[in-house]
Amino acid sequence: MFTHIVTFTWKDGVPAGHAEAARRQLEAYASTLSGCISYTCGPDAGVNEGNADFAVVAVFEDEAAWHAYDTADEHNRIRSEVFRPWVTLRSAVQIRG
Repeated sequence: MFTHIVTFTWKDGVPAGHAEAARRQLEAYASTLSGCISYTCGPDAGVNEGNADFAVVAVFEDEAAWHAYDTADEHNRIRSEVFRPWVTLRSAVQIRG
């Protein structure tokens, strides 16, 4: 297995409903993927101050399946249109095993 975890902190002024729109687009994309075991994403629950605003946790069968997800045209579109304009901080980690 290969797990991909990424967190995002929004810039000030992110439009209302943006996190939900991002979640819907990512989940729709993830539902088309071969080799994706599980995919969870969404806004922070707001229980701890200082957390990131949005996260993705995706588990893939192997690194090749993650790489296909990461480099696909639709993922690049979502990155450039939905996230880049509104993200001030991004942090990611991938875990093997």
